[in-house]
Parts: sequence; C-alpha cells; structure tokens
Amino acid sequence: MIRAILFDLDETLILDHPVSVHTLWNCAYYAASWYSLDLEALVEAAGNQAMRLWKTSPVYGYTQRIGHSAGEGLWARYADTKIPEIARLHEWAKSYRVAVWRDALAEQGIADEALCEALADRFFNERRVYPRYPEVDALLEALSPHYKLGIVTNGVPDLQQDKLEGCGLLHRFQAAVISGTVNIGKPERGIFEHICKELEVEPEACVMVGDNPERDVAGALGAGMRSVLVNRGFKDPDPRYRASLEVRNLLEMLPWLDTLA
Repeated sequence: MIRAILFDLDETLILDHPVSVHTLWNCAYYAASWYSLDLEALVEAAGNQAMRLWKTSPVYGYTQRIGHSAGEGLWARYADTKIPEIARLHEWAKSYRVAVWRDALAEQGIADEALCEALADRFFNERRVYPRYPEVDALLEALSPHYKLGIVTNGVPDLQQDKLEGCGLLHRFQAAVISGTVNIGKPERGIFEHICKELEVEPEACVMVGDNPERDVAGALGAGMRSVLVNRGFKDPDPRYRASLEVRNLLEMLPWLDTLA
C-alpha cells in the first residue's frame, strides 16, 4: 500500500530551466542597450561559458555530488557558510559570475568589465522567481487527503529553501530533504532513506516523482521505491532506468495511483 508521494522540485513542481533562459535573455537585451550584439549568440555563449567555468570551481566534485548546477551558481547566495564547501563557493562565486559574461562578450569582441559586473548582478537578482507548473496545485489538493507528501531535492540549502518558500508550496509537505543539508544527493540511497525516516514510512510504501532519469528514477529503483518520470521535454528517458510510469502532466499519475490503493 502506498502511503507517501515524494517529489523532486525543479522541473517537476516548478519551472527552472525556462526561467533561467528567460533571465539570460533579459541580460542580453540589457547588454544590447550598450553595444550592437548578436543576442542569441550571447545567450548561448553565456550558458556554454557557465558550464565550462563551473568545472574550475574549487569544490566541483561536491557540486556534482549534491546536484548543484552551473546555472544555479549564477544566483545562489551561498549563505550556509558553516558548511566548508559552501563557504568556498561563497568566496569564489562572484568572480565566476563576472567571468561568465566576460568570456561570453569576448566572443563578440567586447571587453567591458563594468558591464560584466552589471550583468552578473542583474542575473543574480532577477532570477528569483519560482513559477509552479499549472497542474501542481490541483495535484497536491487531490493527493494531500490520502498520502503523506515529501520533497527530495538536490542542491545547496539556501537556494533550494528559497525556491520552496518562494513558490508557495512548502506548507503542502510534511517533510523536505535538501541534498546539501544532509550531504547526500540523489541518486544515492541515503537521501531516500532520510526522507522515509522523516515521514515514518518504508521505502516500498513510497512513490518518487521526478524529471531526471539518472537521479530520480535510478535513485528510487535503488531505494526500493516505485517511480514516476515526468517528461517535461528537457531530458530524454534513459532505457537503463525504467520508471513505473511516465507522464507529461502530473495529473496523469492519479488514475495509476488509484490502481495501487
């Protein structure tokens, strides 16, 4: 019998990548108010430079382990400086953000340090919006009378907490586990055991819902849980990790859950 439904956060309950791309475009338009630019090329270059420079982070291995991305590094506050790795990111992040724009603009022959700093600050401040996918409220309303609800999300603590509070969903869940807080990231079994302990349920009584085959589906399989893959079109399904169910809209999982009652 299923007693708990566990959710990933980014691209499962809230939009993430589309919002970051939109913010990059806003920054590009700002840069174009100063110089004649190929905006599409600048947006693409900023994304590529972020991924390249992210690998030079002093704690890159840590970011991979907890599932914290290059794009998130452009706007995370890194407030939890009692965690040594977070403290190092806090010291390094400003130079990283400026370097992303410096190298992206350099591809179009532009060198303007003041503009690079302005673009880094603009992205850092403007990215803080957390829109929910349209079906999320109806889904949680349908599930909450019948199941315990939990969040299992990868990332640094302050950023994921900001997202949870900013999207207005935190009160809907009985527990939320962030990889950077427990120092274990999906797909490691330990983070799933952690949420099960908080919700007082066994893994086999849980369904994990997420958009990432390698982290959400594989992690659920390793923990002995059923899984639902939410295909938002950003990641291809992975034949190595077959979910119990694949959906494009979260509401599609409700009839399937009824069969497990």
